[in-house]
Amino acid sequence: MSDEQKAISALMDFLRDESNRILLIRGYDNDAKLRVVLSCLNREFDKGIIRTGSMSDISDHINRAFNKELLPYTVKSTTTYKLGRMTVNINSYVTHTKSNPSGNENTFTIFHPVQTVLDNPKRFGKFLCDLKNNRSRKIILITTNEWGIREWDIENYVDQVFFYSVENDNPEIMRNLRNNGAIK
Repeated sequence: MSDEQKAISALMDFLRDESNRILLIRGYDNDAKLRVVLSCLNREFDKGIIRTGSMSDISDHINRAFNKELLPYTVKSTTTYKLGRMTVNINSYVTHTKSNPSGNENTFTIFHPVQTVLDNPKRFGKFLCDLKNNRSRKIILITTNEWGIREWDIENYVDQVFFYSVENDNPEIMRNLRNNGAIK
């Protein structure tokens, strides 16, 4: 089974498990994580929310993950977008936005990327409040720059953690990270 198939299986199990609500996705291949998460959500949901730390980068992250232009270069928090069969609202969890939906039983919420709040106690506290007040059925936190995250206290606030390994599917990333000293 490929790394991607393992990730899909783990994510689909999480999405169908009514006892777990918040998932943290860790791993080194940022595009693969985002692509698998959105693809799996597309199977289970019609509506969702993407909360991002950077409105200016989110369309690039999603377009690069799928290697096609799914979103316009500039996204607005007051506009909804189609991703596959899903309608999504994209807004910032870092800055105040006009539209800040908290979701409901029929929605998912992705927080991507999350590492910008992990090392800052004030932002981390606000982030935890956002998590607590979110009403979506499923919440998925996705890391980027995994090797740069020093504080992993976030794992104490989620129901499940999945590490998306790419040892088999993308050994070049792993080799580069080891050669650069980012990981051992």
